[in-house]
Amino acid sequence: MSLRLLLIEDNPAIAKIQKHIAQRLGYSIDVADSMASAIDFIEETDYFCAIVDYVLPDASDGEAIPLTVGADIPTIVMTGKMDDSTRDSVMQYPIIDYITKESRQAYNYLETQLKRLPRNENVRVLIVDDSKPTRNLIKSLLLRHKYRIAQADNGQMALDQLAKFQDIKVIITDNEMPIMDGIELTNKIRTQFNSEDKVIIGISGSEDMRISAKFLKCGADDYLKKPFYPEEFYCRLSQNLDMQEHIATIRKQANSDYLTDLPNRRYFFEQANQQLKATQTHLMAAMLDIDKFKSINDNYGHDAGDDVLKAFAKQLANCFKTELIARLGGEEFAILFSSEDGDKNLAKLDKFRQKIENLVVETDGFTIRFTVSAGVTQMKPKSIDELLKQADENLYSAKENGRNRIVAN
Repeated sequence: MSLRLLLIEDNPAIAKIQKHIAQRLGYSIDVADSMASAIDFIEETDYFCAIVDYVLPDASDGEAIPLTVGADIPTIVMTGKMDDSTRDSVMQYPIIDYITKESRQAYNYLETQLKRLPRNENVRVLIVDDSKPTRNLIKSLLLRHKYRIAQADNGQMALDQLAKFQDIKVIITDNEMPIMDGIELTNKIRTQFNSEDKVIIGISGSEDMRISAKFLKCGADDYLKKPFYPEEFYCRLSQNLDMQEHIATIRKQANSDYLTDLPNRRYFFEQANQQLKATQTHLMAAMLDIDKFKSINDNYGHDAGDDVLKAFAKQLANCFKTELIARLGGEEFAILFSSEDGDKNLAKLDKFRQKIENLVVETDGFTIRFTVSAGVTQMKPKSIDELLKQADENLYSAKENGRNRIVAN
């Protein structure tokens, strides 16, 4: 379901640009060219956010801003002027941001903000400060941008919150606190999580210039001195989250198969070897191969073959959500089972085999049906290579004995 955005702008050319940006990001847009029109829209519709022009034909002094803010609509203000007086007028309201219509960069920045808002709904931020007014201030700033919140009034409580909320991505921590200060908290967090997992932003009202260096040397990603300016706060927070996402994307690309988006061979062996080291019991693995895949490519083309691989991978991911799965290469896939119950695993695998047998792939005007063979083994191996070699031998037997079957030992 697309997110609804209210665009209040009386200049058709500017409104067209803003609408194009928002639509490209998946928003549904209502355009109001006056404050009166905006009121009608707000009475009828709930909005995810709004872009508001400061000067309108019937609201020349920013009157549309309290309209959207008062309706609890997160608001981005765009204006053609930004003298100190106008800026102070805009910033008295709890808006997301203001943007001046001065350059192409302004619209790039608008696009960035519209991208971030839906993301922020999935980001929980832990606020750690023994001052309730400071926690409330930071909380109000975060809620404007749709972040989720957790709170703690000292370092020890913060560790408890981290254990409780696994989805915390950012910790904003004061330094001067009882029981455990922010620098000690940062040290403890970094023994468990790196910056790819948790962003830490230190804050302090101390005049001691060494505090920022201590935070950063202990593993904090950034530092702000209190009292900080809201715009700087938002920029630092967003930049750190963008970096965290960028690193996560690079990591995913390194560990994923480019076509099917399944884990790749490298990731499979890395994780499987970790399981091998951690377990003292038997491991169970399966090697799977799409039957007569070369014929699919020969008869229907490689694009159709790719569609078959993607359809197969989607079913594999849906059926084996708790197992380690991967595309090892070509039409060959692997499963490392999480359960030691061999009968249960085989039943689950056979149910998957039947699902593939009944699957229909529509591509380029063709209707393609195909089957899968699997070899399974359960043993206490010396290496993952040994485990997969035995599974592969059983896969060969499945192929030799008619395909569309499972051979296990």
